[in-house]
Amino acid sequence: MKAFLWIFLPLLVAYTTALQWCIDRWNAPTQYFEHCWLVPWIAAAAIWARRRSWSVQVANPDGRAWWMLGAALLLHLYGAALMIDSASAASMILAVPGAAWLAFGKARLRGMWPILWLVLFAVPTPIYVEGRLAFVLKEFAVYAGSILANWLGADVVRAGSHLQVQGTGQALFVADACGGLRSLLAMVTLGYCLAFLVGIPRLSRRVPLLLATVPIAISANVVRIAVLCLQARWFGVPFAESTGHTVANIAEWIADLGVLLMMDALLTRRIERALPTTVAAQVAPQVLPTGRPRSLVCHGVLLWALALPLLLLSLYRPHGGDRQRAQHLPEEFAGWTRIERSEREQAEFLKALPRWIELLGTPDFTWQRYRDAQGFRIHLVALFHDTNWKSVHAPRICIEGSNMDIELDDLVPAPELGAGVTVSRIVARSREDGWRYLTLSVFGTLDWASGSYAEFSWHHMPLALLRRNESGFLLRTETPMPKGEAVEVAQRRCVEFLSALLPKARELLR
Repeated sequence: MKAFLWIFLPLLVAYTTALQWCIDRWNAPTQYFEHCWLVPWIAAAAIWARRRSWSVQVANPDGRAWWMLGAALLLHLYGAALMIDSASAASMILAVPGAAWLAFGKARLRGMWPILWLVLFAVPTPIYVEGRLAFVLKEFAVYAGSILANWLGADVVRAGSHLQVQGTGQALFVADACGGLRSLLAMVTLGYCLAFLVGIPRLSRRVPLLLATVPIAISANVVRIAVLCLQARWFGVPFAESTGHTVANIAEWIADLGVLLMMDALLTRRIERALPTTVAAQVAPQVLPTGRPRSLVCHGVLLWALALPLLLLSLYRPHGGDRQRAQHLPEEFAGWTRIERSEREQAEFLKALPRWIELLGTPDFTWQRYRDAQGFRIHLVALFHDTNWKSVHAPRICIEGSNMDIELDDLVPAPELGAGVTVSRIVARSREDGWRYLTLSVFGTLDWASGSYAEFSWHHMPLALLRRNESGFLLRTETPMPKGEAVEVAQRRCVEFLSALLPKARELLR
């Protein structure tokens, strides 16, 4: 009870907002981290199962743990000061084992470290890392799955995230959730638990098991997509996207577990056969240094003194983020007219909306298309932010996630937007239709604008540190480039669009 009151309770207080962020990510619509709910229960069960071994050791608080715990608290301070919840959450990876080391000492934790490092699998990755991983895995799964399916006779043609079944007029849609990230994260967690919490504690068993989880999960997902393509060919797309999808998911997990358990059995048998012929070296019992004894209360007083300011810093944030400014951008301006979405397009947009809100960190955004009198089109993504500025990503990340290959990425001056203002310029080619697109992006506030994501971050970091909230926006324009059109021509079109839209976006900040 003393260890809880003086060590763990103040840390729970200090990490209140970080824990809430983790729980929100566990409950996210993508369900990528849904398995994290099981991690605390697995850790508790493993600690209980080993209670006879660790309870006989005398707890001896070890001040050397401050090297680990102090680093965790510094990272948490950084995250709390700049309102970056993912950084505060990441610091728990060091805080949990550091707190146990401080409270009980190394002698009592002997054999318990694998359980403490389970915290690695309970802390979600930052949203932009999650999005990038999901995109890469989905690209590979769709590419490899379609090749395997065609080799088996499915006869499908890929069009972005759709797999067109030839001769049926129907396409199988591969959603982001089917990219394999969810099963990969769950399999890595399961592989770690199997390798480090049960079975023979040998590295020759643990390392291969842990490393095998990644190729097993990725390969199983590729096979699953190929099977879905075959189902779409044999029984129709509606069956493949409903009953067939459910059956394929169950079969995938059975296959994952079966392969992993079979591999574990083979490795265990190999080690057991080698044990009788191995002459074990007589090793004298190791006496671990205990460091300078200090009372638990002394460490606890310091932790409480740090915990309360960290909690207040995490909780105190400027108000903002509950407005719908992006929805009030004009439908017509400077010769440009908004193209209304069709019923089907609107339905697809609303279906994807929860994921967009999750990735962007705000519902205050819009995606619209505009057309001028000559028929040229511009696609606009407008995002307004307040305290959630750190959820705004660099334009390159979104473009790569849109199934496009980037050919040019630089900053160019845009004096039409203000003295010294630059815009981010990206030329990319779509993998779906082969068209080249020019994207110009600018970050802005009432009196500042830049296309550099680094300048955007450095502009808002000091303000976040001082809790001086400054609302702002990201305007990203994208225009298709007809064959033979020069980049400079398309760039001029986007700059004219931005120069007319920028004052209207600033007006919405007032």
